Amino acid sequence: MRIAYCTNVRLPSERAHGHQIAQVADALDILGHDVTVFAPFRRNPVKDDYHTYYGARAGVRIEHLGTFDPINRMWLPGVTGLWTLNHLLKKNYGKKLEKKNFDLLYTRTPALLPVLLPTGVPVVLELHQLPRLQRQKFVEHCKKCALVACLTTSMRDTLIKWGMPAKKVIAEGDAVDLRRFAKVPSRQGARTSLNLNTNRTVIGYVGRLKTLGMEKGVKYLLEALKQLQPQQKFFGLIVGGPARDTEEYKRMAKDLGLTDEDVLFTGEVPASRIPETLSACNVLAMPFPDLSHYRHHMSPLKMFEYMAAGRPIVTTDLPTVRDILSEENAYFCAPGSSRDLARTLEEIAAHPDAAHTRAEKALELVKNHTWEKRMERILSKVS
Repeated sequence: MRIAYCTNVRLPSERAHGHQIAQVADALDILGHDVTVFAPFRRNPVKDDYHTYYGARAGVRIEHLGTFDPINRMWLPGVTGLWTLNHLLKKNYGKKLEKKNFDLLYTRTPALLPVLLPTGVPVVLELHQLPRLQRQKFVEHCKKCALVACLTTSMRDTLIKWGMPAKKVIAEGDAVDLRRFAKVPSRQGARTSLNLNTNRTVIGYVGRLKTLGMEKGVKYLLEALKQLQPQQKFFGLIVGGPARDTEEYKRMAKDLGLTDEDVLFTGEVPASRIPETLSACNVLAMPFPDLSHYRHHMSPLKMFEYMAAGRPIVTTDLPTVRDILSEENAYFCAPGSSRDLARTLEEIAAHPDAAHTRAEKALELVKNHTWEKRMERILSKVS
């Protein structure tokens, strides 16, 4: 098929959504489809082009629409810039798609549905968040899509309650490229590469430190490390950014009395080094708080990367995580409780064989959650 991936986000982007878009486009290309990614013209702090930055497949084309970036203009304050961007982008999409040169339009941007649906080309909406306002209008747009692929079961069930026909909506989380994990160094080799000199059990957190300004649980991991500090058995490896958030958590660690013997902040690392970084750890942590976004909307890329790394996973107990993981392949603790997180880390360290078994089961499970298999499942449901 000739597929157009339509988005309103800056590409390339250092944010997770940019990486996710690139992975979806690559998977569609691997499956034999003709893929073009459309994105708005934006002033971009990322200087590499799309293919270089993401290591994207050469068969995937990208076109930037427009010549003006309204975001962060003094005379277009606040959300006005975004509204202007979407207005201009809809016009550009209308012109670009009017020839109907595509067999399928794919988007994760509900704001584009008013311009994509009238083309008459089947539209697949990959839904990452439910709207707070204008629900009825949103559902009417969704009904006109060939398929809505919700990132979580919670979103799917809610959309059906709102009136969406069940046959046109599925739940399909994110995924991972296992090829990235085919050749990773040993644990000691990875630690040497990272200049990580410790004999302690390394608890890793890898990914952006906040989402839309919201806490992602690094605070609770630091507090758990403080509670475990007297044992001198555990070490925290905090990998991610941006720099302002890294500095905030460094100050928090210092205020807690954690030292260089207890925790290391690396800042952001290139996506290409994430498998190596995960390999340096004994345990990988997802200490998400119990906020609406994490409970209903998230399918964290880090979860699938953690699974592919073959390390024991400790995660807070949320429905969105349970879409994929269970007690067979991960360890669960109470959201927002550094004490329960610390207890769970002690349990993992005390029973390494059992922890290894769960990690192996997670690694086996993730083989069904590659980007190609994900996109095969989604496209197979398009009517």
